[in-house]
Amino acid sequence: MKTTFEIIEMVRDGEQPEYDDLIYTICAMSALSTFDNQALMKLAIAEMEGEIERPKNFTHSPLWQYEEHFTRNKKAYDKPPKDFVGWNNDPNNPEFIERRKQSKKLVDKILKKVEIT
Repeated sequence: MKTTFEIIEMVRDGEQPEYDDLIYTICAMSALSTFDNQALMKLAIAEMEGEIERPKNFTHSPLWQYEEHFTRNKKAYDKPPKDFVGWNNDPNNPEFIERRKQSKKLVDKILKKVEIT
């Protein structure tokens, strides 16, 4: 059985995993998104209630991060996935697939150089 990561990588590489793998990957990613949302919300509430200090850099603020997370998710959920992903990140776009192949080669090359023996 493939891992969630392997299934996502297959899709991003332009491959077509089995239907059941896709269904369970969607369910797993939805659950992870819910957990992330809950964690960010707890941090944002803690900031609003003064339990944690607001960072000087506003982008490090849990409240700001939660609001950004909410906005990104709302935008994604309010449109078809293909529209949200866009052509530049579409696994049906040959240029995207080629960029991924080149990026993966580069990462592999870097990892081999820093590999701890």
